Amino acid sequence: MVGIAVRGAVVAAIAVFIVVGAIYIRTKGETVPPLLDADGNVIENSGDYTQVPGFFDNAGPHQLVRYDLPVPKTTPPLADGVDSLSFVDLWAPGEFKLNVPPDQRLGTPSKDSFDSGVTAEDMMNFFLDMSDMRSMQAMTGSVRRELDGKRVRIAGFASPVGFEEEERQFLLVPELGACVHVPPPPPNQIVYVDSKELAPEIGDMVWVTGTLRADPVATILADVGYRLEDVTVEPYR
Repeated sequence: MVGIAVRGAVVAAIAVFIVVGAIYIRTKGETVPPLLDADGNVIENSGDYTQVPGFFDNAGPHQLVRYDLPVPKTTPPLADGVDSLSFVDLWAPGEFKLNVPPDQRLGTPSKDSFDSGVTAEDMMNFFLDMSDMRSMQAMTGSVRRELDGKRVRIAGFASPVGFEEEERQFLLVPELGACVHVPPPPPNQIVYVDSKELAPEIGDMVWVTGTLRADPVATILADVGYRLEDVTVEPYR
């Protein structure tokens, strides 16, 4: 159920992002800022993480907290006919445009999804918070149409699209907490996954194998450049 707590968490996350950004700007050129997770905590095993390649440096405010996945301890065998891709492979130069009315975005909760004590003003503020987070998404980069229809496997962090208890759709993103705790990366760095199983918990690291579609999707959390269908989801360790 979506309630005041969700809105408060979003507001708090944005506040953490602003503070982290301020620290980074103040210390830039003097010291290297500590590696932080989506909640602003210092990651002790930071040696397992590396920053995203430099061509994302001007892709928006999320650049301050974007980090690659740790190196996996084990890698599941790749099935025949499946290509292994990274988020870098999804990048293409250009500009992304997708105009969809707010109430038609996937994952948008209905009035019944909110707690009974939530007021109309609370609901309005919740949707404004979601809109504010999306407004920080950079629209740089296009999608690679030549990848459409290919069977691929890609690893990333899970971010459930909706706010119900039994969500089966989630976003696969390259950084901790993207689209919820920190602003979304560009659309071509997000994959919409339609799973038959329950969606992983937010922040879970997973391998996803499926048929890639260069088919943009608009969600309440972010605009998305790709979809994965007919998927298998495995833990990333």
